[in-house]
Amino acid sequence: MRIAVVGAGAVGGALAGYLAATGRHELSLLARGAHLAAIRENGLTVQTPKGTLTSRPRASDSSADLGPQDVVIVTVKGHGLPALAASFPALCGPDTLVVAAQNGIPWWYLYGAGDGVTPEPLEVVDPGGAVWSAIGPERVAACVMEVLPARIVEPGVVAHTALPVLAFGAPRPGDHAEKLAALADSFNAAGATARLPADIRVPLWSKLMLNMAVGPTSVLTGATMGAMEQAPGMAAVQGRLMRECLNVAHAWGVALPDDIDERLSRGSGVPGHKPSMLQDFEAGRSMEIDPIVTTVLELARRRGVPVPTIETLWALTALKERVARA
Repeated sequence: MRIAVVGAGAVGGALAGYLAATGRHELSLLARGAHLAAIRENGLTVQTPKGTLTSRPRASDSSADLGPQDVVIVTVKGHGLPALAASFPALCGPDTLVVAAQNGIPWWYLYGAGDGVTPEPLEVVDPGGAVWSAIGPERVAACVMEVLPARIVEPGVVAHTALPVLAFGAPRPGDHAEKLAALADSFNAAGATARLPADIRVPLWSKLMLNMAVGPTSVLTGATMGAMEQAPGMAAVQGRLMRECLNVAHAWGVALPDDIDERLSRGSGVPGHKPSMLQDFEAGRSMEIDPIVTTVLELARRRGVPVPTIETLWALTALKERVARA
């Protein structure tokens, strides 16, 4: 297949490295800045727990250069997608599958969300429906990155500390089954773990529970995953955040298991890792507050679910960002 990765930073670069390792696909990257320049000159290097993957995919900062694809994997963070909406038509032919690999509640969430739910864009992450119009929810699927703690070591070089665990699925179960199965098979062949759950919204919310518990709290405290796990009282705070997130998922008909105590007790397995939201804050980049927090507040409001801890977290994190950027 012809596959383009849009936003080939840490996560996108890691995914691209695994796809390239199979030798099965014609791979292209949409990147920018020093990272793009380094990939063009030296290729893409992905440092994994099992060794180093090197490849020389085609790379550009223009979607027109890459042309129509069979699959487009989008790893740009959810709040950054509207600015790229105009790039997608050049990448999409009539049968192109767009795989959205973002944290949080995505722009397409209300498409196929159940009987009586109006299929419409979520304004908080897709103002004016720009992404909805440019891509179309009928051609989208999701990749939930259940495990992929990645970072850019230097331009052109990506590292991650745990083997990827990915879940693929469409908003409407059964859609795009052939291409999703081929993608999952490619990642499994390259040494990652990829699965095809019956309902992609279950792993989506499961990952969101973790992002909710560790992302904003790491920004407020400056703490790594391990430091938060060891801090007195932190497990209780994170547990309340996860519980409220769970309640919202259940209110929307998602059969998310109640495994909060077990998840808190086993820890993250990556104690020195800084959550991506903290990495963005420290680098002066905009954070995923809207996809991870504000959207949950919106979905809670629509179903009348009380989420006081999440509301507090949202106010404090948004204030800290405004003060830091002032």
